[in-house]
Order: sequence, then structure tokens, then C-alpha cells
Amino acid sequence: MPLRALTVSEVSAAGLAAIFIPYPHKDRQQALNADYLVDAGAAKMIEQNVLSVDALHEMLAGLEREELLQMAIESRKAAKVSADKVVAEAIQALTK
Repeated sequence: MPLRALTVSEVSAAGLAAIFIPYPHKDRQQALNADYLVDAGAAKMIEQNVLSVDALHEMLAGLEREELLQMAIESRKAAKVSADKVVAEAIQALTK
């Protein structure tokens, strides 16, 4: 599944910890989308150019239950659950 902004926002709205593996576009758009939750402590990221079975195994094996729970909490805190209202208000303000 492409790592688009909507994917990141759905993960956050659901309050899930995540490991993102962005496709290596030249502009790093997918990685930039994931950075929001990575920076919030809600997700981990492995760039495809360093992805291997060993690298993924190491990351998964290193995750403890408490860390995953904290990542999920941070994910939910980072959610923009009222973004639709913010966008609607911005549009309304432009039409006045």
C-alpha cells in the first residue's frame, strides 16, 4: 500500500503504532508523510534502500510491549481528528 498522507492520518486516528517502509521516490514524499508520526514517537521507519529481512527482524525483535503501547498513545495524540472542520472553516473564511 502506498504510504500517502491519508494512510498516515488513518493510522494516527486509529491510535496505532506503525512501522513505515516508504517507497524511495526522488522527492521522498512518502518518507516525509511518515516523518510526522516518526517524529511524534508513534512510528518507526525503515527506508527501502536499507530494508532487509535482518533489518526488519531486528526492529521487530527490539520492540517491547510497553514501547508499542506508548507509540499507540503518541499516535492517537498526534491525530488531527477534527481536520475536516478546520478545512471547512478555512474554506468558509475564504468565501466571506
